[in-house]
Amino acid sequence: MKKAIIPAVAFCAALVSCQGSKSMKSYTVVDSVSYAVGVDLVNQFQLKAFQDSMLIGDVLATAVRDVFDGKAQMTPEVASAFLNEYFNVRKPALDKAESMKWLEEVKTSNPNIQTTESGLMYEIINAGDPAVKAVNDADQVVVKYRGTYQDGTEFDANENATLPLNGVIAAWTEGMKLVGKGGEIILWANPDLAYALQGNMRAMKFEITLHDVIPATPAE
Repeated sequence: MKKAIIPAVAFCAALVSCQGSKSMKSYTVVDSVSYAVGVDLVNQFQLKAFQDSMLIGDVLATAVRDVFDGKAQMTPEVASAFLNEYFNVRKPALDKAESMKWLEEVKTSNPNIQTTESGLMYEIINAGDPAVKAVNDADQVVVKYRGTYQDGTEFDANENATLPLNGVIAAWTEGMKLVGKGGEIILWANPDLAYALQGNMRAMKFEITLHDVIPATPAE
């Protein structure tokens, strides 16, 4: 988590709080500069990705005013330490616990779901051609897929992607060997089989159609 993101969020919140009731036509040059900086920061730091439950605009605006007035209730050091602990320790732990609870609920509600030794959950919708399957991690698969989070939010999708199985997350490396060409499968990846190493502790669901398999070139 970059430390610069939170000050940027706070500054944007302050700008919105202070300028929100004014029409653009009544802005002075300073108003316009302030507003433009706010828009730039929102886009630069992708602040729309923050959930309302994580950041409260009024509280952020209050913090900015307190700092300007010399009445901040946290020193920069305390604020930085808190944010580092929250985003690097507390939030990942909460995300993983919530993810595992969700996966257990999904498995309980769907008797067709199977689970491998690694913990990968899957449901085969169409087994496909058993004669054309990925068997090697160096094989490539041509797929259509859609990835979503627990709340149904789509984070990735592609109609026709060619992917090497040794260059994707563990859930895909294992899961794409379970169906043949033309097959359809749904994978539920726990964080350890997805992006835990990158700090993302959210579970993911992938709906995949396997268009084709490109075998690895044999070593000479």
